[in-house]
Order: sequence, then structure tokens, then C-alpha cells
Amino acid sequence: MILQPKDTDQFDSFIHKDSTKFDEITVFDRNNLAPVSINNKFGLIDLQGNVILPLEYDNLVLTTVNAYSVKKNDKWGFVTKNSQVLIPFDYELTSDFIENICAVKRNGKWGFIDLLNQEVIPFDYDGCTDFKAGFAGVEKNGKWGLINKKNELIIDFKYEYLTPVDSNFVTFGVATSKKVDRIDILAYFPYFLSKDNYLIHFGLLSFDDKVILDAVSELPILESFENSPVVRQNYRLGYMKNGQEFIKFDQFTIDPYEEKILKQIGVMN
Repeated sequence: MILQPKDTDQFDSFIHKDSTKFDEITVFDRNNLAPVSINNKFGLIDLQGNVILPLEYDNLVLTTVNAYSVKKNDKWGFVTKNSQVLIPFDYELTSDFIENICAVKRNGKWGFIDLLNQEVIPFDYDGCTDFKAGFAGVEKNGKWGLINKKNELIIDFKYEYLTPVDSNFVTFGVATSKKVDRIDILAYFPYFLSKDNYLIHFGLLSFDDKVILDAVSELPILESFENSPVVRQNYRLGYMKNGQEFIKFDQFTIDPYEEKILKQIGVMN
């Protein structure tokens, strides 16, 4: 079966032309395959529009391995491009195979499996991040800690959020004193809230739970600029020079309408 872009759900006659190519409406992976949908059923095509994986799945996500995370009958699993089931449809949610293991959710709890679908970390957690540098953030009873691949607790459950940045740092979140009343509006903006709707700010820890940078960022700190952590303060991106002085990126601008809304709900000065 060969498709044309205009045959798929991704095609928008207001935006695209009949001459639109598939790589203008979807994303191709390293195998030159891309997800498309017809009537909200997903499959894979090649660059010419040949259907490689039948359009019979409720959702399909590209991954870092030679398999695809797909949803069928309200359950997630992994299939190859040849429709071979690599991981059975047993899970409520799946992540990706990062460092050869994948976070998956079953019966309301998160754990980790390997490519053989063997449980490598028990389904004990209310939330989790992917592994990075051999560590992952995990949530229990509303608080986050840090584990290694042996499921050993490295940092205790006491933060609003926790995820490794690299082999040296962990970004942590703590609740501020600012409680948000209009969470319906804030949901349209990249902010983080605690379970009781207090704004969360983020800083950096060492792996022995020592604070490297106080919680000064409105976003998790996951990258650096000139060896300084990139943060967001008052909805403006920049970096922390010497860990103390906020230097705004000159190229960053804020939409005046967004600024007005954020000031009205009190999350921006």
C-alpha cells in the first residue's frame, strides 16, 4: 500500500499543498521510517509512502532502539518494523530503552524492564524518570528520591522532583511559598507545581545530597552555558554566573500577551 501525504491525518489543507512531502508533516527515524495515521490509527511508512507497519495501532512513538512503542486496546508494548512483538502489550504507559532499560507502568505503579521484558527494578514507584549516568529519580508518597540500577536508594525521598543531569549533578525541586489559584491557566505554560499547587523551583545537588546551586530556576536545570547552569527566572532564560548572578540571554524575548497573563496570576513579577 502506498500513501500520499493528503491521505493522512497529519495533512492540513490550510497549511500544506498537494505537493507536500511526507518529511514536511512527520519525522523519519534512522531507519527512514516515520509514523503516520489515518482515522487516528497509526503505523509506519518509508520515504516513498509505502506502508511498512500496518496502520492498526492507537498510538505510536519513535524510540532509541530498533523497535517502536505502540498502544493497542489501551495497553502499551513494543513492536519491530516487521510487526514482531518485542515487548507484549501489558503496560499502561511505557518510556524508552535508555541505558538498556525502560520505565513502564503497570497496575498504577512504575518499574523498569530490560529488552527481554524481564523486571529489573520492581513496580514500587508512583513516578520515575529515565536512567541517566546509571541513576534515576523515583517518587514515593509524593516525594522524590534517587536510585541506582541495583535499586539502591542514593538520595532519600524528600524532594518535589529529582532527576540526574549527568555523572556529576542531580537537579532537585522544592516547593516555594507561592500557591497558584488559576492552575487551569498556568497549565498552558512551562511551570511546575507541587501536588498542592505551590510553584516548584529547581537547583542542583551532588550525588551525596549536597546543594551545589540553590533552587533558583523555574525549570529543571538540565544544561549549561560556558560551564554555568542554564536557568529560567521570571520567565526569562539565562545562566547563573559564578552560581550567583543571573545573566539573561540577549536573544530571548517574551510575548507581551503571555507576560500580561503571567503577571495577572502572580507567577511573574
